[in-house]
Amino acid sequence: MQETQHQDVNAAAVALEKSERVVCVSHRGPDGDTLGGMLTMSLALERMGKKVTRFCIDAAPKSLRFMAGTERMVSDTGVFADADTVCVFDAGDLRFANIDTVIASLPNRPVVVNIDHHATNELFGDVNCVVVGAASTTEVVYRILKALRAPIGPEMATMLLTGLVVDTGQFFNPATSSSALQLAAELQRAGGDLKAVARAYNKNKTIDALVLWGKVLERIKYDPVRSHVSTVIRLDDFGSMPANDDSVDGLANFLNSNLEARTVLILKEMPDGIVKGSLRTSHDDTDVAAIALRFGGGGHRKAAGFTTRSKIVEKENEWTLET
Repeated sequence: MQETQHQDVNAAAVALEKSERVVCVSHRGPDGDTLGGMLTMSLALERMGKKVTRFCIDAAPKSLRFMAGTERMVSDTGVFADADTVCVFDAGDLRFANIDTVIASLPNRPVVVNIDHHATNELFGDVNCVVVGAASTTEVVYRILKALRAPIGPEMATMLLTGLVVDTGQFFNPATSSSALQLAAELQRAGGDLKAVARAYNKNKTIDALVLWGKVLERIKYDPVRSHVSTVIRLDDFGSMPANDDSVDGLANFLNSNLEARTVLILKEMPDGIVKGSLRTSHDDTDVAAIALRFGGGGHRKAAGFTTRSKIVEKENEWTLET
């Protein structure tokens, strides 16, 4: 896979070395990659003597709370007032991290370090370490830690592995590069607990969540002309469960892995007329990030998403959106 790097990892390392008070930020609805990167870097910076705050507007999913530092995450935006550096992980823009208006309103703007691997990243940082071709944001974080000469022990190795496992679909999806496999081996040698990560990835569904999956699978539609599969998650499908991403996490990858369709689309109803879309493909000549971009989203060529204010419409062979 060809790799594009918008700024050398050394620039991010230098900016973080100069920092004293850092807020490390995960994007909303955090997954294993954004949390793995944010929590690892937070721990490394603390060991360098920095004052570090771990921020995410949403709580960590229960399945990922085995990672060190999730219990210290905060959602109070007041923590940015004292920061000289803000480090954002795995977010294509500040809006996805829910801190765009916060940063804009600060009288003394901190240095923003943007660490990511998505081609659709808006390069919003003062330092943009966006390595397109890296399998995960944690792979990029690993390179920065190497530039910082930060020691990587079992805790960090496990968190870095979490991002790799999540974003490669357990080393199954097209993001699985040779560098990702080499890094996984190195992290295991450093004490990374791959079994703990695999348990969190695979055994994270309740019976109620699996019943919800059944409802969503019953709604699958297939367009044979476009080789396109689509389905819908209704807001009332959740019943008494929280309407968050924990229950349906992995559904898009499951469909993409088990069906021969060119593209997979899952539309999820949210409150206030908001719809979240998840797109997947396993075909090299299809770019779902370009599709997501039309709705203000982004991601990878093979996996992307968006959030829009639209109405879900049922047609004969597909579920689609109307504004």
